Amino acid sequence: AGGEEQRAHHPLCRSQNNLGRSMMRSLLLATCLAAASAFVPPSAVPVGGAQSAVTMQQRPKVTQKAKPLSPGSNYPSTKNIQKQASGFGSFLQRFQKTEGKSKYGMPIFLPNGNINPKYLAAERAEMAANQKLNMKAEAAKTKKMKAKGTFFLDDYIRKKVGNVGSNKEYYQSGR
Repeated sequence: AGGEEQRAHHPLCRSQNNLGRSMMRSLLLATCLAAASAFVPPSAVPVGGAQSAVTMQQRPKVTQKAKPLSPGSNYPSTKNIQKQASGFGSFLQRFQKTEGKSKYGMPIFLPNGNINPKYLAAERAEMAANQKLNMKAEAAKTKKMKAKGTFFLDDYIRKKVGNVGSNKEYYQSGR
């Protein structure tokens, strides 16, 4: 055991130990540099040789009637993302600040901190009106589809597949 202690304090062993540490440090540094260079974006070299970098950065012109997800356009949305094109959908409340008057012309909260019952009544009335509108729109849509012959499944099958012999006459004929 005494020989190992002497060897550990020997000047050559210390230099080998330091050499090993410095090699580990340089290896760690090289690894870090390699990892960092992997995350550097590629240089802005034009793809076509004759094309300049300025022409590559031009964005496509997006018109009002652009198709969804065409280059440069965002997916089209409506004012209220919870409403369908027919007008049917969930009630989504407009964002309002708690101070001052609400969209119903009254404060949301009373001076004592409680919510204003008149505000709640106005909100419920708006929701009821919205529900009535939804039901009216859905009824009109159903009526229009029935008139066109596109509401029922058998109408769809008759149009897309043709007469498949599944009507009353076919079954009563005994064929």
